[in-house]
Amino acid sequence: MNSLIKSIFTNFTVDGVLIPVKFLIYHGHGEPYITYNLDGYERSLSADDELENYAENYSFSIYSKGNYLNIEQQMKTLLKNNGFIWLANRSSGDLYDPDIGYYFKTLFFSYLKGE
Repeated sequence: MNSLIKSIFTNFTVDGVLIPVKFLIYHGHGEPYITYNLDGYERSLSADDELENYAENYSFSIYSKGNYLNIEQQMKTLLKNNGFIWLANRSSGDLYDPDIGYYFKTLFFSYLKGE
């Protein structure tokens, strides 16, 4: 799945700024950036005692020192166009961490897979 996400976000640019999208940890020094990780599985569907479908849930966290709303909207559109479903009820509100000086928001998405 990481290869799919990497391909989706290849050269992800918003408002002329290339935004790094990295698995778990961003080791760079610029901003804004996005990290993502697998958050778990759910909604298993079975038939005749066999697993048919399940959902992989991913969290995508946006970090920025400024307004990230355009990043959020373009990320949602890009993931939706590639088969992901936004889980609004699990996503965070707008947050700020004064210790690091970043605004951030975590959005959850689900991707249906079959056995």
